[in-house]
Amino acid sequence: MGMQNFAPEFKTPEQYIIDITYRIWEERGIGLINEWYAPKCPVFTPHGVTNTVEKVVQHTLETMHEFPDRELFAEDVIIGDKHEGFYSSHRVRSTATHLGSGAFGNATNQPITLLAIADCLCRDNQVVREWLIRDQAAIVRQLGLDPIAHGTSLGQGNRDAYTIGNDAMQQRWADPNGTTMTGDQTIANQIVDAYDAIWNKKNLNVMQERYDRAVRFEGPAGDLCYGRFRTATRLSSILASIPNGRFHPHHVIVRQEPERPIRVALRWSYCGSFEGNGRYGSPTGCPLTLLGISHFELRSGLIVNECMGVDETAVYAQIAAYK
Repeated sequence: MGMQNFAPEFKTPEQYIIDITYRIWEERGIGLINEWYAPKCPVFTPHGVTNTVEKVVQHTLETMHEFPDRELFAEDVIIGDKHEGFYSSHRVRSTATHLGSGAFGNATNQPITLLAIADCLCRDNQVVREWLIRDQAAIVRQLGLDPIAHGTSLGQGNRDAYTIGNDAMQQRWADPNGTTMTGDQTIANQIVDAYDAIWNKKNLNVMQERYDRAVRFEGPAGDLCYGRFRTATRLSSILASIPNGRFHPHHVIVRQEPERPIRVALRWSYCGSFEGNGRYGSPTGCPLTLLGISHFELRSGLIVNECMGVDETAVYAQIAAYK
């Protein structure tokens, strides 16, 4: 699957993703980034875009300085085949200690657990495009800080980065070829239709049909809950803040393997205006975009596990930047 022109040491796409992550981060082979990332590889996050491998190296070094004992564990790697190369959606759970000063302020010596999801397009032994979500609100909370204050500081410190508007934010998250689906189209459409019902039509009762009664849901800021009712409550609080928003699917991977649940990765955006009282506080009417990557596990056609990656510090940054 998609391994043409990759080094012989990499036998599968999963091995490629897991091995290069380990060798860069835990073996400290930072210079290998120059080999495994294309020179002009764009990396898209809710906070901005970089377009050079030098920036990937810089940000890696800065993160290692701040969290030098970080270990990265591959919870899942969802692979989508492509004529040349492959798509990967890599969910990583990390443990680390905040031992260095940096993006999260002065060192606190606090231990954290970090969730990140990276969508990558890989070909010819390199990552050529990456979309990255880190649950930075969860990091901030574990450090004893306030995610709202942290996001507000980001927005006030760089207003131009967060006031580009919903269209530009959505385009940042889009696939160059438009909405792209790899794997079983029926299952892909099932997931997209469920999100369309929840986010666009505000019909959260679709969970009775599409979600298992014992669903495990992990949402923004490390929020973990179980069951349809509490999952719906978490989502409705976001919808209350952005009641006129529109959900757009950008990329879907469906992965089916023997003796494993069906796994789905969905990269998506939700764009609207901060018009209502909900999760994000008192409304200001500003444009507001959520950029997300969600992972699902299905059994007997129902969602039994959902991990919804959204960086809410970027949400609070947008709100602050427009004030």
